Amino acid sequence: MPEGQGRAKSWLLAIDVGTTGVRAAVLDLAGRAVAEAGEDCEPRAQGDGQVEADAEGWWEAARRILGRIGQRAALSQVEAIAVTGQAPTAVLVDADGRIVRPAIVWLDVRAAAEARALGTSLGPGRAEAIGGNRMHAYYLGPKLAWLRAHEPRSLERAAAVLQSHAFLAFRLTGEAACDPSTAMLCAPLFDARTLGWSREGARAAGVDFRLLPRIAPSHEVIGRVTRAAATATGLREGTPVVTGGGDFAASALGAGVVDPGEACLMLGTAGNLLMPVAGPRASFDTRLINSHHVGCEHWLSLGGTLCGAALRWFRDAFAPGQSWEALDEEAAAVSAAPRPIVLPYLQGERTPLWDESARAVFFGMDLTHTRGHLYLALLEGIALGFRHCMVVAEESGLRLERVVAANGAGRSALLRQSLSDALGVPLTYARAGGGTLAGAAVLAGLGAGLVSDPRAARAWQGELVVHAPNPREHARLVDVFARRVSLYAAVRDCWRDGAPHTA
Repeated sequence: MPEGQGRAKSWLLAIDVGTTGVRAAVLDLAGRAVAEAGEDCEPRAQGDGQVEADAEGWWEAARRILGRIGQRAALSQVEAIAVTGQAPTAVLVDADGRIVRPAIVWLDVRAAAEARALGTSLGPGRAEAIGGNRMHAYYLGPKLAWLRAHEPRSLERAAAVLQSHAFLAFRLTGEAACDPSTAMLCAPLFDARTLGWSREGARAAGVDFRLLPRIAPSHEVIGRVTRAAATATGLREGTPVVTGGGDFAASALGAGVVDPGEACLMLGTAGNLLMPVAGPRASFDTRLINSHHVGCEHWLSLGGTLCGAALRWFRDAFAPGQSWEALDEEAAAVSAAPRPIVLPYLQGERTPLWDESARAVFFGMDLTHTRGHLYLALLEGIALGFRHCMVVAEESGLRLERVVAANGAGRSALLRQSLSDALGVPLTYARAGGGTLAGAAVLAGLGAGLVSDPRAARAWQGELVVHAPNPREHARLVDVFARRVSLYAAVRDCWRDGAPHTA
């Protein structure tokens, strides 16, 4: 018999549509996971920077996951549901809710030319003034402009353009909505000052305004589980569903990171350094990604780089079949030796370079270097990418005093120590708490009135591991960082004008 059968419970259901899979968990009001499950849903990378995913596959995966969870916990006891997900993503659905074409995910940078054209048509600085973010193929506006130019029929068939989390919430409730955390990544379609869609930006991108769903706070109840969705998933008909939001912001919320001066390192497929900001600035620094937090009125400045995807690439290419623990041990054994400088730009680079043509470099290798040296150098390369973002944030007046690491890649103690050393601040890791699903549960609880404070997840974290920066390593990495910046400046033109793989 599933846990909770016949007993009154107050449970929260969190669902997350990640870049590489769907996960879900039922949590109680103390943040304890009653039951959880996940399923891989890998995106498809193609030439010219194209990365797409099967959104229908996300829904089918969610149905199977909920079926497995329902065998261990009575879903009828769930009081509220929140879905979070990767962003920005273009999921086009028609008037009957059917998928029009494969989803274009955030990793997709095919729309570089459209991004440049949008910036030109809007005029100098105008895109940044509207949306608080620069024009780049990462954002949704250029992605939809690409569809307008190359697949106009897809946009004509669509009744709505949804984010990944909004698509699953739509399937559960029949209601289409978007929250400010993901809408901010739809530049230049969203107005950062009014927190509403921008007609000027939509016209420039060639996007029909009717395709943009209503904006609602991330913890607002937008609808309830329909009879059809209840039949498909095992959920109780009428269960409230909140808007949800971006996985990055939910990860910060799940780590209890809400206030300025603290930051969350989201160490998933992508790595994000999430820094809360008290309010919108008169002028956003567009070297970083600017967004809105979830569950509160604060904003977020983000530094984004590849993390788990880069580590998975290394293991698949150079250590197939090896466990992550074995790779860490191999790297730790050579930690005292000099190693190469790594530019880990395996899919271009976002913040603060915004160079979709950038590619990875392992610089300074010789015959003494082993796989362990290269893996350790890659860990440091990822850590220094976050340092680059922190340095930019400090120029705008932010000061980090505490960093909390969350999500899968955070399991590596070697990576966590490299991050603390590179940033020069203490880093905390919760072995059994935090992460995107915890943040989604907080949103569900806020919407249902079962959670009163967006900082609730701080009490959910359990045992904490704290890493203090090693002063000697910090000084060394500051020096390596300076040389890394010079290295990028020296090689960046090699990727452009005829490079074999440019976005």
